[in-house]
Parts: sequence; C-alpha cells; structure tokens
Amino acid sequence: MSTIKDFRRNTPPMTAQTERTARARLLAATRAPQPHHEPRRTPRLGRRLVLAGTLAVAIGAGVMVTNDHPRVTPVASVRELGERAAQAAYDDRGQTPDPGQWLYIKELQAPQSANGGYGVDLSRREVREEWNSVDGLQTASLFPNGKLLIQGNHPGLSADELARQPVIPEGLLAKIRQKLADMHMTWTGPDSPPSMDERLFQAIYQIMGTQALPPEVRAALFRGLTTIPGVTVNQDAVDADGRHGVAFSYTGGWTRYDLILDPVDFRFLGTYGVTVQDRMTDYTDGPNYEVKAGTPLTLTALLETKVVNGPGQK
Repeated sequence: MSTIKDFRRNTPPMTAQTERTARARLLAATRAPQPHHEPRRTPRLGRRLVLAGTLAVAIGAGVMVTNDHPRVTPVASVRELGERAAQAAYDDRGQTPDPGQWLYIKELQAPQSANGGYGVDLSRREVREEWNSVDGLQTASLFPNGKLLIQGNHPGLSADELARQPVIPEGLLAKIRQKLADMHMTWTGPDSPPSMDERLFQAIYQIMGTQALPPEVRAALFRGLTTIPGVTVNQDAVDADGRHGVAFSYTGGWTRYDLILDPVDFRFLGTYGVTVQDRMTDYTDGPNYEVKAGTPLTLTALLETKVVNGPGQK
C-alpha cells in the first residue's frame, strides 16, 4: 500500500490550479461541523460530519495498534461498555504532552468514492496523517506536495480545560454543551438541524479523537457518553483494518456512526458511518439525486499516535 511519503515522491510539483484543488479536497475532508451547507457538486457530507475521519477515542500517545484479533467479550449494555472502557482508560497512562506540542495521528481509511460518488469506497484503503495541537485549537493535514494546511479545530476545548477539577461526567458534558451553545451555529437546507444531544455526541468524539487526554478525562467522557439519549452498543463492528470490536453507536436523523473499541482492552480501533434511510441531496450548483440507505460514509482504523513538537513531525 502506498503511503503519503510514496505519493509525495512520485508527484510532480503542483501548479496553482492543482494546489487550489488539493486545498479544496483537504478542506472537504475536515471533520468539524460547518455553520451552513456550502454549495457543492461533489458530495462530502460524510467527511464533513464530526464523527467521520480520525475519531481516535482513548488515544494513548505513542501507541501502535496491532493487527491481532482479540476474543470478543460481549457487554450487557452501553452503560457497562462505558464503565469497562473508563476503567481501561486508567491503565493506559500514555505520554503527557507539554504546552505547544502536537499529537500525530496515522490511520487507515476507505477513501472518498470515485467520480464524485457519495460516501466512501469500501473496496479501497489509503493512509491518512494529521496533527492536532495540544491546546485543541488547530489541526493540520498534508498537501500531496508536502505543504501543511493548518485550520481551526472543533470544538476548541483543550485537555487542560477539561482536566480542571472536578473531573466528573456531568461537569464535562456541561462544559461541552456550553461551548456548543456559544457557537450560535446555523443550518440551511431541507434537513432539520441536529439536536443538542447529537452535537454533544459528535463533539465528544472530536475531542477524544484529536487530543492526548489524561486518563481521568477519558474515563469521564466514556461514562458521559452513556448518559446521552440515543447512544447504544453495537456488539460486533469492524474497522478499516478488518478488526472486530464493540462500539458506541449513535443514530441521528438519517445516519449512524460507530466508535469501535477493542473488546478485550477497550483501546480505540476505528470508526464506521452509514446512512440509515434514503434521502435526496440538496446541492445548489448541480442536480440532486437520491442517496440510498446503507451508503457507507466513513470507515477508519487507527494505526499510530505520537506526541511531537510540531505539525509535520512524526
């Protein structure tokens, strides 16, 4: 499988036009929710949702995830999953980052469907790398020519803010809800805006997926996930590397997303997102068409995380 380094080595220098195209594609692949739907011809909703992409929950900095297929241990309920994952979080201390450092994340993912198709192509895989600042405010991705695109991260809460005492599930959820409310985001189009519960679920995924959190914060967020109405457990979910796990699952208006954990030690494995009902696209610059239920929106597998001194370092 070709890595980003291989692609860079075999790619000619970018023209202004190709760089603009690459920037547009990188922007379309970001995970932070947008205040409104931008007019677009190529469908990118699956990647634009917060739950898509690198939702690396319970990241232990410096961890390499293996290809072992552990014995599946069923959990009785989503509350039990949250408690067992919370307990496991205390066993993975990881590396404590310093202010100004970044978290490097490497994942395997199903790429966007070819020819502008909706969702992702489950028959292919590619490697994606990104860097996220410890303060929770910035995320960086690579252009094919090696240049970095640095953007704001969502929802803009740092590990230090979340670690302020007391670190309890209801307190953390209240902080995140307030942050979301302060954004005053708006939505356009025929779909109803997501509920606060759905936005809260997405924001927790984003926070846990882009920061090296202290164990007590990870544990409290796991427990907090179980208190959000609509969160369930999927006993057998499969990540982009073919590993089977147990997942926190949330179904919104027309999509479902799974956060997949190892069923033995509850490390993060990857994510899966899929449409659960038919809908029409709402493009303003091209023809609309029907997206069928069962269309995959994202499929990922975490390969490696590491605390580094700046974006672009590995």
